Amino acid sequence: MAAAAQAIIAGLTFGFAADVSPWRDPVSDYAWHRGGRPLFTVAILLLLAAAAALAIAARRAALPSGPLVSTLFLFWTAGIVVVLVFRSNVSAAEPTVSGGIHRAGGAVLFASLPLAAWRLSTRLRAEARWAAAAPTIRRGALAGVVTAAAFGTAQVIPWLPAGLLERAALLAEFLIVATMALALRRAAGAAQAPLEPAAADAGRAVR
Repeated sequence: MAAAAQAIIAGLTFGFAADVSPWRDPVSDYAWHRGGRPLFTVAILLLLAAAAALAIAARRAALPSGPLVSTLFLFWTAGIVVVLVFRSNVSAAEPTVSGGIHRAGGAVLFASLPLAAWRLSTRLRAEARWAAAAPTIRRGALAGVVTAAAFGTAQVIPWLPAGLLERAALLAEFLIVATMALALRRAAGAAQAPLEPAAADAGRAVR
């Protein structure tokens, strides 16, 4: 589901390149063009579905996440919902309340998942069953932190390619979801029959 969401964003990037600059304009601008809004909505809903599948798999696999990771993951999910419900500004020169809330939701979305993955990788290193997954999740978290920070910097430095950096941050978030889902699937497989439902949920999340 996360991969399908990323594929839709990639399709919008190429399909609307003449109207929405992949270099300068945010992904949410696709929602202001005919045909773009439903595809953008589907991509966000797929990402929400992937988050739900990932959460279910983590619970069934007894992932040692801790309250901080769980809270950050909830913030990430809330950020996705806010981005979906509140529309962005038509133009930066015409700010709206909805656009401001949308920007805040996006900031939470990009910051919370990499931080959750970073904290999770630290906890997993101390768990024998999960230690092998920790380095991969840590690398995904690092990519997410770097790209999110770069995108945040572009909000205050106008000459930076904000659109390109946002798309890089979205790709990093997909990689985090994918690495976490695959880690859950491997752990569930190692535990065999009792944890097989977690493997199915994790597989759906990465798809």
